[in-house]
Amino acid sequence: MSDSPARDQVEREGLDPDQHLLDRRRKRDEEDYRLWCESSYGMVEVGEEVFHPADVLDKLAPDAARRGRDDASAQARADLEQTVYEQFPSPIAVPFYAFLEGPRPALTRLHRLRDTWESLVRLLAALALSEAVRSSTRMAPLVVREGKDQGWRECKRRDLCSDKLAVRIGLIEGVLYRAEQVGVDLQVASLVEVEVLEEIRRLNVVRNGFSHEATKSEGQAKKIIDEAYPVMREILLDLRDMQSIELLRVHAIQPGSRGEVEKLMGHAQSRRIHELTLDADAASLAMTAATVDGMSRVLARMSGLTMDLSPFLYAADDDTGHRTRVFHFKCKKGNDWQMECVADSTTKASAAPQHEDLLVRFEGLLRHSGEGA
Repeated sequence: MSDSPARDQVEREGLDPDQHLLDRRRKRDEEDYRLWCESSYGMVEVGEEVFHPADVLDKLAPDAARRGRDDASAQARADLEQTVYEQFPSPIAVPFYAFLEGPRPALTRLHRLRDTWESLVRLLAALALSEAVRSSTRMAPLVVREGKDQGWRECKRRDLCSDKLAVRIGLIEGVLYRAEQVGVDLQVASLVEVEVLEEIRRLNVVRNGFSHEATKSEGQAKKIIDEAYPVMREILLDLRDMQSIELLRVHAIQPGSRGEVEKLMGHAQSRRIHELTLDADAASLAMTAATVDGMSRVLARMSGLTMDLSPFLYAADDDTGHRTRVFHFKCKKGNDWQMECVADSTTKASAAPQHEDLLVRFEGLLRHSGEGA
């Protein structure tokens, strides 16, 4: 896994969650608690009347209700960790599992936490842009900003392949902002709400701090983990619907739109290929998605939509041919795109023109095609 962070400048933003987000989380936690009570105790029947156990505890045993809320909260967060490393897309699940269950030196764990964070932002940006481009005639011109206190500016082509996470977050925010402006319903808007995105930006401040300062001691690294991980865990809880996103690598297409498909999910990197019947959109994408420099294009299925995430994500065989690496675009150096697989710290330099040919389809989101290249 990489010891080289994305290139962001240190930002200055507060780390207190927005009040709207706090209210949203209280509502989320209360819903989790009521489900926990119902599964633990069942509904309470008195004659013909039926009462929810949470309401009964609140009225008759408030101390027990407070303890129950604490227990439900702890259970939800323990369940979340397992959900992330078993059911989230593998670019997030693999480094997160390494953070939880891998080598215990704090500095190593801090790097794995950073890898998880960067992969999360990159994947969300790829999803947002790939869905937005489906409505590019209405979504253009896309706008972006690198901080909540900065003004909006029109997105340039160079922003689409920026190596700064602040720009990637700004692209997600710009997609959500523009979609609301023009009345386009996007699935990604229900996945990551604006208040959650503001918290993502705030946590990026922490990540920038330890990524751009001198190498940390074990004690310093542990302190950062103790401060940052609870914040990140709450963000992952906000984003737990990401478990429904399927990343696919299509190995072959059979007659009748049946595909030999590998689902890129969870921390287990052993290859699992299944036969899957593809809908018309998925079959069309799969048949036209040629490999790029020996790498397969990664498709994403989200609430019935199928999208091509190239040139931001690719999949390729590892050196043994038995496992799959997921590469994400990290930065452009000279005439090469630098690709990285955080699962095993593999990097790959790939000639830029073949990837920039695929980037052309996103230029429909810009006011002037190719401006700012």
